[in-house]
Amino acid sequence: MSGTKDEERKGSSSEWRDAFWNPRTHELLGRTASSWGLILLFYLVFYLFLAGMFVLTMYIMLLTLDDYKPTWQDRLSTPGMMIRPKGDQLEIAFSVSETESWDGFIQNLNTFLSPYNDSYQVQMNDNCAPDQFFIQEDSGEVRNNPKRSCQFNRTMLEECSGISDRFYGYSRGQPCVLIKLNRYVPSIP
Repeated sequence: MSGTKDEERKGSSSEWRDAFWNPRTHELLGRTASSWGLILLFYLVFYLFLAGMFVLTMYIMLLTLDDYKPTWQDRLSTPGMMIRPKGDQLEIAFSVSETESWDGFIQNLNTFLSPYNDSYQVQMNDNCAPDQFFIQEDSGEVRNNPKRSCQFNRTMLEECSGISDRFYGYSRGQPCVLIKLNRYVPSIP
């Protein structure tokens, strides 16, 4: 009895070993070396083809995009509007006698207006002639060459610039509220 069990164990382990590697036919997992080579070659070519198709479609799609104008726009063609200072709530409520109530608004306006300092505007933007449109066409050599904006110095805001009155009128009870329109692509103001 015990001999037949040992033979069965040897037979089943021998079958398992033969299924993994058969030394008589030189097969690994039921396939010869040439069969494995053909399968690997097929999948290599197949995945290279898929990767090439992906790269080609991404390249073609990226050629259609414009860096300065969105491809699709909403149904609403109106620009967005931002109001500063931005508080925790929609309304701007403060007490003139309590500086803590309007100190956050002052810091918010200082942060918002810092890119509009004269020194920064001179470096980053062009000085445009007043009452004329500043239209920048693409040159023939370089499409979408870097575009620059017209300067907007915070001195243009006069009393709300924070230069003459560093409290933006909050200490007097006459606060400055800035309204900014977001970029509206197809319009000329």
